[in-house]
Amino acid sequence: MKRSLRAAFSMFVCVRIRELGCQNRKRGAHMLPLQRKQALFAYLADKGAATLKEMSVHFGVSEMTIRRDLNALERENLINRSHGGAVYRTPAAEEGRDEPALTTKASSNRDTKNRLAAYAAQHFVRSGGTIALENGTTVSRMAEHLEGMDEVTLLTNGIDTLNLFRPYASEKRTMISCGGLFRDKSGTFVGPEAERFFAQYHADVLFLSALGYTHESGFTDPNLLDTQVKKAMIRSAGQVVMLLDSSKVGQRFLTQVAALDDIDVWITDEGLEEEERMRIREAGIDLHVV
Repeated sequence: MKRSLRAAFSMFVCVRIRELGCQNRKRGAHMLPLQRKQALFAYLADKGAATLKEMSVHFGVSEMTIRRDLNALERENLINRSHGGAVYRTPAAEEGRDEPALTTKASSNRDTKNRLAAYAAQHFVRSGGTIALENGTTVSRMAEHLEGMDEVTLLTNGIDTLNLFRPYASEKRTMISCGGLFRDKSGTFVGPEAERFFAQYHADVLFLSALGYTHESGFTDPNLLDTQVKKAMIRSAGQVVMLLDSSKVGQRFLTQVAALDDIDVWITDEGLEEEERMRIREAGIDLHVV
């Protein structure tokens, strides 16, 4: 992500990063490794780059501890190590070649996606409930079908979902968005701040999608930052509904969003082969073909 874009959205992370910095200096080595790693990633995302000495002083731990955390973040393709420090790895640098542009995804199978979105909104959203929508081009269309809900709370990490739901927002139709690092290619907020947001809320139902599915790898996407937030959304939900049209089946991408048994319901179209339908139903998934 370019520094100018990162600066434009730094308001979503700077307050929390300052809080983490104060806490880290007090707790130092008493932080859990995962907490420290997430805080370190957020620090690099805000700064762009930092030296080992700088990070050691900021977090109140040894340079050796910082080095181990940086090695772990580098293995996850989130940062790049440099001589004596580390550099935040921009989403543009870590995206797979296979990820289509958002406009391309939005125009693909438009009628099918709209049908799946309308069906999901009609059959799985209850008035008075709390739902989570990610920013997939199928799921975000659900926002246009929530006008008839007397009362609903929507949680999301997606700009497109927010924009589509905004005309229907009211005192009783509420939308709550996470902050985080803005990833332009997917129109989503990602990173530790976004993941922490969903850990603080509970959604009755989560609606999500992916770019691919195979029986061996489950549901997959090209970008690790997006999949990490989707995993956090899954953990926060009472029921998980996957909207995935048949054109995605047989495609596999870099990182797993979810295994088949992580979801409860799969909404798809008539193009799904009978053999796949049987496999999915045998796994105990509530399959809806519309």
